[in-house]
Amino acid sequence: MTFEKRGKIAALVLAAGYSSRMGDFKPLLPLGQSTVTHEVVERFRRAGIEDVRVVVGHRAGEIGPVIDRLGARNIFNADYDRGMFSSVLAGVKSLEPEIGAFFVLPVDIPLVKPATIAALATTCRSSGARIVYPRFEGLRGHPPIISTELIANLPDDCEGGLAAFLGRYEEQAVDLDVIDQAIVMNCNTRMDYLKLKAYGSREDIPTDRECIALLRNRNASEEVIAHSRMVAEVARILAVHLLSAGLVLNLELVKAAGLLHDLAKGQPDHSAAGAEILEEIGYGRVARIVASHTDIEPKRFTPLDESDVVHMADKFVKGDMLVSLEERFDGPLKKFAARPEALEGVERRLRDAKAINKQLESILGSPPEALVRKYGKSMRAALNGRRNIYLARHGAVHHPGDVKRYIGHTDLPLSEEGVRQAEALAEKLRRTPLAAIFCSDLSRSFDTAAIVGNLHGIRTTATSGFREVALGQWEGLAFEEVRSRYPAEYDQRGRDIVHFRPPGGESFLDCAQRVIPAFYDAIYSTSGDILIVGHAGVNRILLCQTLGKSMSELFDIDQDYCCLNRIRYEDFSFELESLNEPLT
Repeated sequence: MTFEKRGKIAALVLAAGYSSRMGDFKPLLPLGQSTVTHEVVERFRRAGIEDVRVVVGHRAGEIGPVIDRLGARNIFNADYDRGMFSSVLAGVKSLEPEIGAFFVLPVDIPLVKPATIAALATTCRSSGARIVYPRFEGLRGHPPIISTELIANLPDDCEGGLAAFLGRYEEQAVDLDVIDQAIVMNCNTRMDYLKLKAYGSREDIPTDRECIALLRNRNASEEVIAHSRMVAEVARILAVHLLSAGLVLNLELVKAAGLLHDLAKGQPDHSAAGAEILEEIGYGRVARIVASHTDIEPKRFTPLDESDVVHMADKFVKGDMLVSLEERFDGPLKKFAARPEALEGVERRLRDAKAINKQLESILGSPPEALVRKYGKSMRAALNGRRNIYLARHGAVHHPGDVKRYIGHTDLPLSEEGVRQAEALAEKLRRTPLAAIFCSDLSRSFDTAAIVGNLHGIRTTATSGFREVALGQWEGLAFEEVRSRYPAEYDQRGRDIVHFRPPGGESFLDCAQRVIPAFYDAIYSTSGDILIVGHAGVNRILLCQTLGKSMSELFDIDQDYCCLNRIRYEDFSFELESLNEPLT
């Protein structure tokens, strides 16, 4: 008998563990507008699963009231110290006969999309399978949905846990491919938590991995994927320099739209068809850009936006090769030369592209094509290649006095401890095959980089682009002194860390507008692995960029003196592999 004939679906959320690897109690960690537990319960509800049961144990008295407020059922596991399988057993024992199937989801996998949950339930009903797993990029994730027919065979203990038990019924399981990276994103470490928060802040913009998964799911050819990757990177490079020139753009939105602009390639009016697909799965902002990528009118009274950037990037790429506007339109002009009506449309699109190109040039101060050509050779090399970017903070500095002070552009030397830290960083990187080292032109950054460079025989490249945020009249003042002398400004900075400028200084957005282009210059002016020695603020900006995280949360990211962050750069995508590594 299938559960469709027996009745309802429940969800078991496992939240009884110690959270020992995280350090903090995972179920009550802040996430979104509330907590991890709140996110999990509400996502099941939005998917139409009303019967949500949270299995608790460790610190049950703290999480219980949260569960009550959410209207979920609280299931206490007295044996929670025996591990996760004991919580599965406690949850299963609470299921009534009318429950036909149930989800199992650890609380530390909190951002599964409601659409994924709903699709799993639908597949379970329609397929008659006893287990349905969500699968992303060929990897199974959470939550599986399980028929209660299997409960009768559930032992009181099982070596290998639930996964081992379900493995006995592999022939009765099916996999459902989903465009949902969150099914494989847990929260075991602080870096995992940081990545989850970054993912949650941009859920309406798919990640690079989700974009490629969606293209493959729609049977896009490898040629279309290669073209899309190149368009996305050209769009991002244009956006980075437009950002530096003062135009406000969302880099993650630009990149996603560039990757997905040819999602429905081969279909009639593929722009509209691709946009319709994206709207249906909840990527409305990306859909609007994709809808206009082939045909867009120049703006006369409003600023250029992400749509213009992606539109122009597509015009600079033919296949996976960089071309001029004339080269891009040469084929269509010849193809429709004998068809006046079609030719008129091609000529109009070329005129519009030239007009937008001129608008971009006026903002950038140079032709966009020249900018694209500048990075062209390195971009070709980066496609299907892998590099490591090591991002370090400088060593400790010699502070005047014994209190913490604002020292943005203040050029302080390394302390004796800072020199020792830089030497330890050099030793840590001794066997790392660095091709180049970049740093700020402030002494604390340059001297740290030089100590590493001396060991590797590499001359460091210093640039003002990597300088710490400038703090104007606050430079050199103690924290408490600023709070006392500038109370209104101090409070304003706390409310809007991204846009606030101290008197005579920079906002973090101002700082990003020089740091991010310097970052890409460092990447595209070199090949091989590189080291960048920055500052706390500079590194946080770059790590937000890597994570796709809003800069409003940049102080969530710890950066200790001479810490090391490892970033993998592959196929124009960044993946943070380690954060704030200590020297030992």
